[in-house]
Amino acid sequence: MIIPLDESDYIPQLKALDQRIALQHPEKQLIQGHLKKEMAGAKGQSALTFHLKLLRDEDYYILRNPRIDDGNKHFEIDNLILSNKYFLLVEVKNWYGTLFFDGEKQVIRVGDDGKEEGLPNPIPQVKLQRHRLQKWLRQLDIPQIPLLHFVVISFPSTIIKPMYTDQPVPDEIFHSNLLPLKIEELNQQYSKNILPENTLKSVAAHVRNAHRIKKVKVLEKFHIPKNELINGVFCQKCSANPMDWLNGAWYCPVCMHISKNAHIPALNDYSLLINKEITNREARAFLRIDSPHAAKRILSSNYLPIGKNGWRRYKLR
Repeated sequence: MIIPLDESDYIPQLKALDQRIALQHPEKQLIQGHLKKEMAGAKGQSALTFHLKLLRDEDYYILRNPRIDDGNKHFEIDNLILSNKYFLLVEVKNWYGTLFFDGEKQVIRVGDDGKEEGLPNPIPQVKLQRHRLQKWLRQLDIPQIPLLHFVVISFPSTIIKPMYTDQPVPDEIFHSNLLPLKIEELNQQYSKNILPENTLKSVAAHVRNAHRIKKVKVLEKFHIPKNELINGVFCQKCSANPMDWLNGAWYCPVCMHISKNAHIPALNDYSLLINKEITNREARAFLRIDSPHAAKRILSSNYLPIGKNGWRRYKLR
């Protein structure tokens, strides 16, 4: 059973920021680099979810990206698989090209351009996560259970090789499509049930309740003042900006597309990047419309008002 956890809005924030930062902005490439990396990670997790769904629901509790405070600070596990026999941490790496592993030491990636890049070895990383999880589990007063780990490479086109011919790639590193098979091998090796079902369910609930979303404000992260954002409503058809508000609808001056609700994605951007509440004046500035009446009509028809008269704000999320 895959247990859903609250997810960070970091990727939506990055997408909104990328759209609302000018092409020539000095942080544009950095923002796009972060977005590309996060999107690759999400794609890798999505690919792994396909393989995890092949497991029997009644045998496992699967939690994606639980982020837990162990008393020192938060640590995050890509995937935590709980069973009666063992707990398994699965670290996902969205690396492409050719990977050369020197055991638990160095990892070198060779890209399509032939350039070499040193990468942090994921085995010590997942072992540290395992240690911190073990420390946290002691607080639950449950019987000792094997804590195991795998590192999966999400892209099947990625080539995995040993750096030296006499030292094979560690067994716990493999492509994600092999995960169900590897888990079945674990079930053969660890055949004894250690935890009763009610205890296993309780541990899954404790992990879910302990999960805390990592909150990031991208404007602060990239040191971008809000006055450097591109205001206005983007056309949903051709991406032109700004659209014009005329007679109760948005008109694109480039492709002539007409929309009644093009302001909703724009105000969602405002909520992600600036504030989850907005005033009439702030809405007029961000949507680039002049009429307070038009702004009130837009806001009151879609969002919950808070306060009265000059103190009125609208809750966007």
